[in-house]
Amino acid sequence: MHKSYGGMGFKDLSAFNLAMLGKQGWKFQMDTESLVSRIFKARYFPNNSYLTATIGHNPSYVWRSILPARFIVRGGARWSIGSGNYIPILAEPWLLNGESIPGDIAGASFVRNMSINSLMDPTTKRWNEHVVREVFSEDLAAKVLNTPLYEQVQHDKLIWKAEKSGRYSVRSAYKLCVTESHLHVTGYWLGIWKLKVPPKIKNLMWRMCRGCLPTRVRLLDKGVQGPTQCVSCDSNHEDLNHIFFECPSAVQVWNMAGLWQSIRQAMAASPSVIDSIFSLLQSLSVTQSQRLAALFWSIWKRRNNKVWEDVTDNCATVVERARSMTEEWKIANIPVVPDQTAVSAGSVTAAAAAVPAGSVSAQVRWQPPASGRLKCNIDAAFSAHRNRTGIGICLRDEEGVFVLAKTVSDDGVYPVDIGEALGLNIALQWVSDMQLDNIHFEVDSKTTKEAIYAGREDVSKLGNIITASRTLLFSKFVSSRVEFVRRQANAVAHTLAGEATFLASPLLILLYPVILKL
Repeated sequence: MHKSYGGMGFKDLSAFNLAMLGKQGWKFQMDTESLVSRIFKARYFPNNSYLTATIGHNPSYVWRSILPARFIVRGGARWSIGSGNYIPILAEPWLLNGESIPGDIAGASFVRNMSINSLMDPTTKRWNEHVVREVFSEDLAAKVLNTPLYEQVQHDKLIWKAEKSGRYSVRSAYKLCVTESHLHVTGYWLGIWKLKVPPKIKNLMWRMCRGCLPTRVRLLDKGVQGPTQCVSCDSNHEDLNHIFFECPSAVQVWNMAGLWQSIRQAMAASPSVIDSIFSLLQSLSVTQSQRLAALFWSIWKRRNNKVWEDVTDNCATVVERARSMTEEWKIANIPVVPDQTAVSAGSVTAAAAAVPAGSVSAQVRWQPPASGRLKCNIDAAFSAHRNRTGIGICLRDEEGVFVLAKTVSDDGVYPVDIGEALGLNIALQWVSDMQLDNIHFEVDSKTTKEAIYAGREDVSKLGNIITASRTLLFSKFVSSRVEFVRRQANAVAHTLAGEATFLASPLLILLYPVILKL
């Protein structure tokens, strides 16, 4: 588990096992016609789905193992909206970012058995704003209206939201399992790992904050019989809080180190000793945090010396041991500065010669197409202020002469990769409607260009748009291709896309626009 989640940087085997079991659960949900899915459905959920199934009577070991991974499948699933006929309005993850509308909202009874197609315009694939605002509260209506609908997505389908391709992966499922389960322990863990102290001190503080430091009370909780008395005072309850903060000898150490006042304030403001430690790491300076960590280790060292060697260290020894530990660590980790004179003049000259003179991205410019061909440049722009996505398309001939241009805009700020892919799809459809061929399409999104020619399956919204574009390209165009070009060579389309965010409807440009003459 990642260190920022309270782990040590190693994978948690139980979470990894759940992620792999979740893959089989995902297949139950997606590949319903496979033999295994049909057998399990007939046996355990004949009238519903894996996501709503119960343990059943006399379940097999396999089913008892797969069922607990359901929270991963449920947490990572999201609907890709096609017709909307098969997606219930309530309690299904169809909103933006995979959110769902709770089933207990006001007026839920009116839409309980309805699908989201009832919220859409039947002629155009857009939300019926009047109906949405009539049914839902203002905040829910805003979430619905901000959920984009794409004409290229034809069928309702569950996709895996943690992967761009929409396909389940054990890697992303493991991350989801760690963040959404008890394995994710909240706290200022990075404050421990970024301390400039020996690793054994960081390890001690991690064990303290994870509750696995073997104090006598903690050992008793785990079934290890033994005394619970503190080895330094008369207390009969040696737990984490007592050893480091309540024991009189520990208080004396903190006073000698000048940290007791800060510790008292943190303990008064925090509900637990672990929260107090995190609070101290956030509030103290770097030097004070290092001193705090070293003193934790030295106090624990004194306790172990008394338990195992019957040696009693006084408070001055504890403080000095912590100070000398940090000082020795700093000295041992002083970086070695290389001898600057060892760098030869010849190597400097060679390095300088490797940088082309006057190269600002090698002065990338738009290049005209080959003779007898047209070039179509496409770009997308996004305006969070106006909440719009704009598409700019420009056609020029072999001499660079302007032929035609078009701008399209839509409500909402689309993800960048989807906006770029939509731009290409709109351009292909527009040029196809004009029955033009021998077109060189240029986009400044390498993701879009590579996806067009990739053979891998992609069931996401982006994948549906790419599939529609690929079908258009290979069926309507005989000798056309899609290429990637840098932004500097796509300036005209970029300017048109930016202007499109100001427009409410598509615009066909027949004359060379003034905005491109600047």
